[in-house]
Amino acid sequence: MARREFSKAVLRAALARADGRCEGLLKDGSRCPCALQVGRFHYDHIIPAALTEDASLGNCQVLCRPCHAAKTVVDVGVIAQVRRVRDRHAGIVGSQQRIFPCGKASPFKRLIGGGVIRRDTGERLD
Repeated sequence: MARREFSKAVLRAALARADGRCEGLLKDGSRCPCALQVGRFHYDHIIPAALTEDASLGNCQVLCRPCHAAKTVVDVGVIAQVRRVRDRHAGIVGSQQRIFPCGKASPFKRLIGGGVIRRDTGERLD
């Protein structure tokens, strides 16, 4: 999925809507009190661009640098989780999910004495 950037018209409208103030929300739900300064703010996708192709005004917000940095940290985790779920749904298994010989996901179990048994039947294989 290609990243869609905001058009100049959307950027102008978002900046006008912000009215010179950061549109970020603090933990208590109130709006960030930071005033926007030229070159010290970012236009941000509310729903990350990696998850949607929406480059409309409804998905654009103007954030001060600290709010943008905090939101990016959260977005990176959300994007990674969505990708893991999509991969799992498609049957794609990551390297960390490979079955190790005699590991918990393996059909075989290594005994303390060194022998090996099948987990489902209990049959000794040594």
